[in-house]
Amino acid sequence: MKQTSVISFRENRQHGSPKYPCAFYQAKSSLWPFSAPFQTKHHWHEELEIIHFRKGQFHLEINMQKYEISGECFCFVGSGELHYIYSREDFEEQAFVFSLSGLSFAESDPVQAQIIRPLLDGELSLPAVITCGDPCFEEIRQAFSDLCAAFPGTIPHTVHQDQYTLSNTAQYLRVKISLYRIFLALTENGLLSDAASGSGPDRRISTIKKALSYMKEHAGEKIYVQDIAAQVNMNGQYFCRFFKKMIGKSPIEYLTELRIKNACELLQDTDLTVMEVCLECGFNNLGNFMNAFRKYCGCTPRQYRKSK
Repeated sequence: MKQTSVISFRENRQHGSPKYPCAFYQAKSSLWPFSAPFQTKHHWHEELEIIHFRKGQFHLEINMQKYEISGECFCFVGSGELHYIYSREDFEEQAFVFSLSGLSFAESDPVQAQIIRPLLDGELSLPAVITCGDPCFEEIRQAFSDLCAAFPGTIPHTVHQDQYTLSNTAQYLRVKISLYRIFLALTENGLLSDAASGSGPDRRISTIKKALSYMKEHAGEKIYVQDIAAQVNMNGQYFCRFFKKMIGKSPIEYLTELRIKNACELLQDTDLTVMEVCLECGFNNLGNFMNAFRKYCGCTPRQYRKSK
């Protein structure tokens, strides 16, 4: 394995390539290491995301709105929306992340003017959840299945892969056609709605984003709750209550999970020793690191490395 710096893991993730700006992701409990739960930490990106919950129970949050998923459904995450997913066991999930600008037209066009441009400008909103009871569910499911098939290696799903990408224009054309079919189904069923106006952005979400960004950037350093609270102009005690109400866990719990996530990536992608990973990820004590790793991953760092 090639040794790389922990700094590379703090950059914004590239979904796909500049030529084909989209990527496909899959998660399946039978391919997950040990007893680790499926979890995507609170994050956001400029791209749109379509999530297909195929099997299992999931806890989903989009801009602090909570959803308990217990059956097959599709979820749409808009640009810049803070979102989080968690599932404990027996899960199967797919996600497609894409740049909406890839569907834009160079010439004046009603679809561009009435759908694509308003979505890009935040004037139209996507539905949060489409369930099997919705009239357009089967149409979206078929289009999404065709979209999935455009990515090499997604069928059959027998090996965990970090990201599926496209390699030629024919594949990208298949993806774009499938996306237009999905937007057609949403449009025909009146599921693209005017974005709420007049209320302005939720300051709580912008505050949380600022705190999360600071924690991610400084996760490898020795930081205190007061340091994070100062970034959002709050005192430490009030910030702890605010953070736990919004995220569902304390800042220290969240920071520890973030450090463990970074440790998992280093164990998988570098030749750093366990002690070096411990120090790179902000743990000053190997015993504390080992205990935290077992708690969140259900195994030791060495066992995790061997399983990947």
